[in-house]
Amino acid sequence: MTTPQSTAATSRTIRIIHAAIGAGALAFALVGHFVLRPTMADSGLPPLVPRLLLGAAIGAGALSFLLRKRVPRRPPDVSADLFWATAIPPALLTWASLEAATVLAVFAYALTGSQQAAAVATVAMILFAVTNPAYLERRR
Repeated sequence: MTTPQSTAATSRTIRIIHAAIGAGALAFALVGHFVLRPTMADSGLPPLVPRLLLGAAIGAGALSFLLRKRVPRRPPDVSADLFWATAIPPALLTWASLEAATVLAVFAYALTGSQQAAAVATVAMILFAVTNPAYLERRR
């Protein structure tokens, strides 16, 4: 006789996904600073390219604010697992846009060493950390 397989709780799974996205963005930032930056300095690209990357990063960060509004509010009588059954797609889009902002800003930093690009990447990572699953669950 086979034993029934237990499934992980949806709220726990979404927390693991959030942590994995954040860890990947942080790992890319570290690689960008310690590996890419020294090898890509003065790459000979036109100055417009890093500025376009930085503009796209800021746009992706702004998009995350619009997408966060699509995450439904959790009613007090609904469990976290039931809440995440409907909130996963808009939450993932919000986090993906913040990850894109981080990656684009880190790449712009690797190309130029610009402190503005590093600041945009830092702000995007902070916003990603703030919009964690627990924040979205208790948002009223």
